[in-house]
Parts: sequence; C-alpha cells; structure tokens
Amino acid sequence: MQRYYYDFKVLFMAGLMMMAPVAAQAAADPMAVKFARQVVQVCPGAWDKPDCLTILSHSNYMMLANYGAALQESNQTAAAENLKQHCAAATAHREQAFPAYAMRSAFVECANTISDISDQTGLRPHQDLYQLLVLPVYCLDGHATCPMIEKSLQRYK
Repeated sequence: MQRYYYDFKVLFMAGLMMMAPVAAQAAADPMAVKFARQVVQVCPGAWDKPDCLTILSHSNYMMLANYGAALQESNQTAAAENLKQHCAAATAHREQAFPAYAMRSAFVECANTISDISDQTGLRPHQDLYQLLVLPVYCLDGHATCPMIEKSLQRYK
C-alpha cells in the first residue's frame, strides 16, 4: 500500500513540475540547459538505454551534490545523510550499467526522499535538475505523458 502512495507522490510532483519547464525560465541555469540538451539528443524514444541513463545519472549527481552541500551548510546533517542513503543509486549509472527498471526505482526513491527532506527543512534542490530526475520516470513507465515531455524538451535542440 505504501508503494502506491510514493508513486502517486512522484507523479503528482512531476505533474506540477511540467507546468514550469526548464526552458520557460528567462535565465535558465547553464548547467541545467547543458543536461537538458544532452537528454533531448539521446533520450527520446530511448529512455531505458544505457546512454540516456548515464546522462540522467550525471544530472542527478550534480543536483544531489549541490543539494547535499546546501543541506550541510544549513546544519541539516541528518537530512544530508538521508539524501546520501536514499539517492546514491540514482547516480549509479555513471560508473556501472544497471537495468532501466532498477534506475527507475532509484529515481522514484530519490525523488520521494527529496520531497520529504524539502518538506522537513524548507530547502529545495535545483528545480530544473530535479525535473530531470522526476520526469524521466514517466517515460521509463511508458506513461501517456511521455510524448508531451519529449516535445517540451525539443526546445533544447
């Protein structure tokens, strides 16, 4: 029963994120734009392929490193440790190939952990990079919204 709660939570958060895509911001962060461009070149139609999962893992790594540092700087040591424990797998494809279903599970667990930490601390990760963690879950699931996600990313070509 709890699994459905968490999956719903991720889908709800992702739906909210889709309302304000990365490209809609007047001055998009260069790092987020870089990763979005890599995602649009490699991932549409191939979300479960190693090259795509590697790009997503690198993006996740950058977001998590910065978010973890922000938590540490705010004396949220327990939250930073929780982030490490529950999000490390979301970056694992950088160094070794894992099946897409395992990465999807890692993305969901990490997104839910970030949501909980954000609720508890009031600190949020880089929102553009957070979108690149959450939105691919739709496409890895073959969700009907995946074509809309892929279309919104096309502005980065």
